[in-house]
Amino acid sequence: MINLHAILSFIKFYFKASTFYRVHSPFLFELLENTIEDQRRFYAFDRIEKYRRQLKKDTTILAVEDLGAGSKKSNTKQRSIRSIVNSAVSPPYQGQILYKLLQHLGAKNIIELGTSLGITSLYLSTYSNQVKLVTLEGSSAIMDKAKSAFKLFPNQQIKSILGHFDQTLPQAIAQLDQLDVCYIDGNHAKDPTIRYFENCLPHIHEHSVLIFDDIYWSKGMTEAWEQIKKHKSVKLSLDLYFFGLVFFNQDIKEKQHFKIISSRFKFWQRYI
Repeated sequence: MINLHAILSFIKFYFKASTFYRVHSPFLFELLENTIEDQRRFYAFDRIEKYRRQLKKDTTILAVEDLGAGSKKSNTKQRSIRSIVNSAVSPPYQGQILYKLLQHLGAKNIIELGTSLGITSLYLSTYSNQVKLVTLEGSSAIMDKAKSAFKLFPNQQIKSILGHFDQTLPQAIAQLDQLDVCYIDGNHAKDPTIRYFENCLPHIHEHSVLIFDDIYWSKGMTEAWEQIKKHKSVKLSLDLYFFGLVFFNQDIKEKQHFKIISSRFKFWQRYI
């Protein structure tokens, strides 16, 4: 099914977005240079993508309990692993940006809302053996499959919690020393997304980052993103189209919002 909201939102985003060459903030310039502009490929990427390729061949049918707003392409309760990989798992370039982002930030205590098959969980955690990742999933069948992926990376500290995010998010926060990053990729609806944001706020510190996946997935998700970035505690927001990030650093005196696209897609901005 064609998502007209996402298509129209991307067209608007593309024409409004700038590249990091037009960013004057040293903090943001360095962050972008080490994420969306960084072409390095790390060893972990090949291992994770090998696992993805295996899943793409897996026709096993799972009984999926979907507690959120559903998949982008399918809402059936009986779904093959192959179809879940193709419709509900972030593509490689997004996972690799997350890996580089968290590595750049030096994040150690991370929560993920929406484990799915565990591919993004691995990108969130494999850049350091010091990372503690608590990942939340609503479907027991999907979580069981994700746990098999985590066994392939035995040096990572990944803990899985099953259940509705309203109940499991407080449990996850309680298991970490502090909340460095929360990656929210589940229940793509306006009110729950805002609720997860508000649940995280009492536990953030000035270097925390909250990341929202699929901010243009629906009108409701876009409205949630607009409301979140206007919150008084948010000092900086970064819209990459597929992700929205909010920062809370008190050293940023004036609230700032940026729409950023890789210079590969606006190469002429390198010279202006």
